[in-house]
Amino acid sequence: MIRVLAAEDDPLAQRAIRGYLAPVPDIEVLDIAGDGAKALALVESLHPDVLITDLHMPHLNGLELLKAVFALPDPPRALCFTALGDESSMRAALSAGASGFLLKVDPPALLVQAIRSAYEGDALVSPKLTAQVLRGITTVGARPKHLNDADVELLGLVGQGLNNGDIGDALHLAPSTVKTYVSRLLRKTDSRSRAQLAARAHEWGVVVG
Repeated sequence: MIRVLAAEDDPLAQRAIRGYLAPVPDIEVLDIAGDGAKALALVESLHPDVLITDLHMPHLNGLELLKAVFALPDPPRALCFTALGDESSMRAALSAGASGFLLKVDPPALLVQAIRSAYEGDALVSPKLTAQVLRGITTVGARPKHLNDADVELLGLVGQGLNNGDIGDALHLAPSTVKTYVSRLLRKTDSRSRAQLAARAHEWGVVVG
């Protein structure tokens, strides 16, 4: 069972989240906090597996909440679920460690998929925004010297948006082995999520686009 906490101040969106997730047998909605400060307190007390947060909320906004949550020991996975998403906020959310970024106009099934992906350590960005995310990454520095050629090859494949099965096909490895290698690469690059790892691939020029 994937234990989910949501941070959302709009009553209609709160009802929508409950309605989307209630029929899903492997997801349990623990609570929906009406502001960022309450959400932070509930993260500490309920220890959810996945946090869903809007960007625009009172007291702590979504980005502030993400930063506070990831400063905690053993934080949950997190994804943004917002009505208004632009390139700047997407980049900021992924850089803060979010494992996904969805728009409220996306199909409900995509939210379910994003929660499962985040829980498994993978990432999902709204198809409406993927191109913007990848085009919007700005080069901020050279590739770290401690990454070897195998690391760079794997980083490039992650940056292209391939899943573990596709990467395994490309490298002739089992998906379970790829998962282990990606986990190691997350640690080596100080990345909190696969989405952040993909962003770094573009920042460091491993993937151009």
